[in-house]
Amino acid sequence: MKKIKYLLFIILCNIFMMNVHAASASIVATPSAKKVQVGQTFTVTVSVSSSKALGSWQFNVGYDSNVFQYVSSNMESGLSSVGFVSNAGTKNKTYKLTFKAKKEGTGKISVNNAEVYSFDEETLSTSGASTSITVENPAPKSNTTSNKNSNDTSNKNDNRSADNYLSSLSIDGYNISPSFNKNTTSYTLSVPNNVTSVNISAKTNDSKANVSGTGKVNVKEGTNKIYINVTAENGNRKTYTVKVIVQEKDPIKVKIDGEEYTVATKMEKDAPSTYIDSTVLIDGSQIPAYKSSVSNYTLVGLINKNGNFDLYIYDNDNYILYREYKFNGITLYLKEPKELPKGAKEDSLTIDGDNITIYTIKDNSYPLIYGLNVETGEENFYTYDKGENTLQKYVVGNKNSTKDVTVVSTSTSQIVNDDKFETLAYILCGLTGMLFIFLAISAVKMSVEKQYKIRG
Repeated sequence: MKKIKYLLFIILCNIFMMNVHAASASIVATPSAKKVQVGQTFTVTVSVSSSKALGSWQFNVGYDSNVFQYVSSNMESGLSSVGFVSNAGTKNKTYKLTFKAKKEGTGKISVNNAEVYSFDEETLSTSGASTSITVENPAPKSNTTSNKNSNDTSNKNDNRSADNYLSSLSIDGYNISPSFNKNTTSYTLSVPNNVTSVNISAKTNDSKANVSGTGKVNVKEGTNKIYINVTAENGNRKTYTVKVIVQEKDPIKVKIDGEEYTVATKMEKDAPSTYIDSTVLIDGSQIPAYKSSVSNYTLVGLINKNGNFDLYIYDNDNYILYREYKFNGITLYLKEPKELPKGAKEDSLTIDGDNITIYTIKDNSYPLIYGLNVETGEENFYTYDKGENTLQKYVVGNKNSTKDVTVVSTSTSQIVNDDKFETLAYILCGLTGMLFIFLAISAVKMSVEKQYKIRG
């Protein structure tokens, strides 16, 4: 009898655990290549699949905008999908997105905020994934010396001059900023709106070096970058850059903290992740902008007196500098929290060259950072691991909140306490098993009593 009870208990537990994990779905991003070159386009296939018939789903795709440029997709809303099927026979759906490699580095393309429902409206346990793609610069052409790095003086047997400096650089009728110095390679110049060309003069420091990019150069309204290349006798190259800013005809000027800026009439930076092209009305003019349904921010471009372009959050004629910080799996726009965790003290830390505000707690070995996850739209405190460059969602009020949790999806910051789930599953399994055994014993007892009555 004990063996029967034990067997019934095991079978019931297996059935229960199968039901817990039976209905599931996954959304996977697969690139056409794991390595691409700067300037190349590539595709990413996003596949939604489930163990049951699909009913509906929603998710968005995030990407590292510093490394990639979004081109196109067949998803319902560009980088977001809200789809459904009209018949019960579909178990998978596939989308294709196209990106362009912008610059050398490794970036991620991830599936975020994923929700999948079966055809009978059951919520499916859904897992999303990210994929990493490496962007490389094209291999240099062989048998040429002109493409050598400007600082390459490794050939000690080459007696040719390696001097690739300028001794002078000027633009007729204007003063460049800062004043010329052969060791300074970047300069800025602002000219009136009616200027259509500038005349550049330059002289090499070594008579055996060659210079290109001088003479008459056409310019247009906005920022124009002009490159003056100096090639030394041995082939080493150095590039000087002059940024010529042609003022707009009727520029919109704004002041932030006493400094004057010009509202940009064209974007000089790609849209951040989850943002799309849009416009906004400023002083009666339609100005190009980026908008996000996730963060609900509207971004416009402002240009300072030195010609530097930056994105700003625009809200009722108020402008706030917009700067994202990318961590391993999460991109944050830093904000000031409304309330600090108990015992937290304000401090600072340098990240990506910027001095940002962090918060330290005596019993917590990692500092806290507060910000908006630009891919989910959620504001949270995060513990920051500088060595791994990772963030983990911090639960306010629980000093051990980072010890007993497992991050299921870093990009969506979903945190699940596995120990509690497992304990609950065993408790339910045990209770259900005991009920089943009680019913089985009662049925056997009733059968035995019935037989005794018949015999009697």
